[in-house]
Amino acid sequence: MLIDDRLANSQAMSNFLEKFSLPDRPKGNLPEIPKHLDDLSDTDLMEHYSEFMAWITYSKTELVTAEITEERCANDVKLIEAKTLILQWSGDKNDTVTLAKARRDTDDNVVSLQELHLNSRAYRKLVESVFERCERGAQILSRELSRRISAAPQERRLARYQP
Repeated sequence: MLIDDRLANSQAMSNFLEKFSLPDRPKGNLPEIPKHLDDLSDTDLMEHYSEFMAWITYSKTELVTAEITEERCANDVKLIEAKTLILQWSGDKNDTVTLAKARRDTDDNVVSLQELHLNSRAYRKLVESVFERCERGAQILSRELSRRISAAPQERRLARYQP
């Protein structure tokens, strides 16, 4: 789990952990939708569904922490950009805003924090794709479960009248 150190040590995380716990990563790799759902027994179908639900729970938590980290990085970038602009502005009438911003944008501290922000954004997008993949898989399995449940009463009625 990629949790920003400040988030891990924050009051918000402490408050959260007093009432809740973060889910553990499910064992194994991300689940795959079986190719032939009709061939699965009800028990196997439920196991697949449970596996997807565990991954949804885990990936949603990971997504939220990634979003918080990304927001913190974006805020850090804004702050360092403003501070750097103020520090580098000479106040001379020949010092244009464009030139001052260019100096700010090439400052090593600004570039470093922008890179952290881009990395946190990329991580959040990747986690979001995992969450959405798991959610779609669970929806497919849920529809199959619902189909079987709605078909069960009809099958029982038909079985009563067949030899």
